[in-house]
Parts: sequence; structure tokens; C-alpha cells
Amino acid sequence: MQSQEETSWMKLPSQLQHEFFRDAEKEAEKVKKGLTRRLQKLDTFKKLVKSNAIPKDDEWKKLRIAAVDGSNSPATSERLGVRYGAYAAGYMIFEGSKVIDEGYRSGSFSQDQITDRDVAQKTLSLLRMGLERDVALHCLEEDIDYVLIDGSFFGFRAEAIAINDREIGIEGYEDGKELTREVAEKSWNLMKSRKVAGVIKRTRTSVIDGWITKEYGNTNACMNMNDKYIMTYLLPIGYWFDFGTLIEKRFYHNYYARFRTIYRQIVEREKKQLSIEEIFDKTMNDFEHSTHRLLGLTSKLIRPSARYFTRCSASPPFEFEVHEDVDIMPLLSYFMSFHNPATGLPWPIDLIDANVSVPRGFTKEFVDEVQARLLHDPEMSDKLKLMEFFSYLNPQKEEE
Repeated sequence: MQSQEETSWMKLPSQLQHEFFRDAEKEAEKVKKGLTRRLQKLDTFKKLVKSNAIPKDDEWKKLRIAAVDGSNSPATSERLGVRYGAYAAGYMIFEGSKVIDEGYRSGSFSQDQITDRDVAQKTLSLLRMGLERDVALHCLEEDIDYVLIDGSFFGFRAEAIAINDREIGIEGYEDGKELTREVAEKSWNLMKSRKVAGVIKRTRTSVIDGWITKEYGNTNACMNMNDKYIMTYLLPIGYWFDFGTLIEKRFYHNYYARFRTIYRQIVEREKKQLSIEEIFDKTMNDFEHSTHRLLGLTSKLIRPSARYFTRCSASPPFEFEVHEDVDIMPLLSYFMSFHNPATGLPWPIDLIDANVSVPRGFTKEFVDEVQARLLHDPEMSDKLKLMEFFSYLNPQKEEE
């Protein structure tokens, strides 16, 4: 039986198949050379990373842990008259390895078709994050020890950049800034509770390359890799890493994550002659200003955030974020004792993720249900106009 990859490949004309085989060969050679250089750099950096063994005990079985996650439709439903999106969030509360409670909430939104599609998708993501934080705040009212949420507390800057200065046409919000700042305030309330940990599955930051740039005064020694890739190579199974052992203060991960980019802009592109400390000061100021402009918060409010990496299985490690005052030893022990070996993530995060995922094609069915209800509404007399309103924007392709 052919695999999905083979089937897809064989659908192409034979000449195009051979072209792609040649492209694959070239890419493999390029990756081999690049990977060899990367591994050499990683070996030289390995001695600078101080990791610690994760403590092992049975205390995790006494913990009551709530896991919160959400999802939204991967694409909005595009009709002639309106654009729709759907989102959901839920929680599961565990006592040890046993589920003792769970709950789910849903939401949907619609926008005029004239609004920007990317703005619509970013708005949908922020609505989902807001609902996730509502669910997490609800969990804090229960008798729990920790709440695990998906992602970092303030990891929605891209969404803020896209929608803050735009009218989003959503009931309850005049513009994107109102929605962004509401999500930011909820996020701050979660962090300051000192009972919430953000489990970051998709680390894309380059704190380590930022540190290397500042330490060496240039970018020559940089790994050109994100932190998760570096930690996958350097962190043994059963160990954890504290950024506070590498940088001056744990909060400075926010500065180092963008330092290399700003260094390159100032020194390598603009050719300005500034000292490393002057560039770092500019990086700090940039973060301070953007935090207030995008999130409506002062950096003082989010300063207590601290990030760590932990590796529980042969799968890549994951990063997590907590208030700096949180004792992470019980969490580390919990992660190590109760994780999915296939992903390396805590079982509660994997399970709630599976339960709450909005399936592909659901938004189309949701819109079809709205249309069906209107077609059966006796007050909607002009059924033809109603059908036109819900026609596909592209009549040649039905939505998935």
C-alpha cells in the first residue's frame, strides 16, 4: 500500500517528478553541509550550558493540576456576504493521573467581507486566547495547585501588530487595540497569581544567539538556530535548564530574544558605530516602548516572568514560563513523572489539546447550520437572496 507522500508525488507529471527528485538531492546536500557546521558550533557551546537533573518523587500524585487549551478554525469561511470563524477553549483538572473535572466553552465571530483576511485570522486567534484565559481564570477559583496554559503569557505580539490600529468589526470591540489589551490584562492576572505555567510548544526565540552576540561583540559565533533546536542537542533526558544561569536576570530573556536582530540592523545594515552596551540599551528601550504600545502594559508588570527548558523524553524539550517567585521543583517533578513519551509534553496538555481541537471543515458546517436555520425562518421571505448571501466567494472551490 502506498504512503500518502508517494501517492501525492505520483499524481504529478513524470517530468515534474524527476525535477523534484533533483531538487530533493540538492537540498539534502545543502542540509548536510549546514548541519555539520551547526553541530561543530554546538559542541563548542555545550560546556557553557549548565543543566540540572529533574528531581524525582511521588509528590506529583498529590497535585491537582488544571490544563487549559483552545483552538480556532485554521481558516475563516469566506462567503459573498460575510466571513465567519469559530473557536473553542476547555479545561481538564487532574488529581495525580486521574481526571476529576472538565469543561468547555465555544465562540464564533463574523465580519464584513471587506475587512482584511489576515486581520480576520489574527482577530480570531486573539478571541480564542481571550477565551482560554477566561477558562484559566475560572480554574484558579477551584481547589488546584497549578494551571497549565498553552503558550507564553504575552506571546501575541504578532496579533497585536496586525490588528491594534484596525477596525475589526466585532461586537464589544471598536478596534483591535481594545481586544489586545483585554487579553493582556487577563494574561497579567494569570501570571501574578503565581499558580500558572505557560507550556510553550513552539519556541521560536533566539535568546542564546542574543547572548552570544553580546558576549562576543559580533554575530560570527551565533548558532543561527532557535533556542528549542539548541536545547534539543544540549539538554539530556531528565534535565532542565534555567536561563538565569546564562543571562544577568531571568527577565532579560525578553531583551536577549531580540538583541541579535537589533544588532544586525544597527551594525551590519546601517553601519553605525555603537558599543555593545549602547545597542543593548536600545534593545531594552525598544522592548519597553513596544510592550506599552502593543499591550498597554508597562514592562514592570511583566518583569517577573521567567523561562526554563525541560526534557522529559527522547522527544525535543519544551520551554515553560512562570512568575519568577514560583517554586518550579514540583512542576519539574510532575512533568517528568506524568508526560507523553511521544511528545515529551505533560499528559494533561496533550489530552486537552486533543479534546478541544476544532476539526478542519467545522467552520463550513457551522456556517451551513446558520444558513439552514435562516432558510427555515418564516420571517426570511426572500430565500434566493439568502442563498446568494451565503454563496462561496470562489465558486470553483468548495471550502474544506
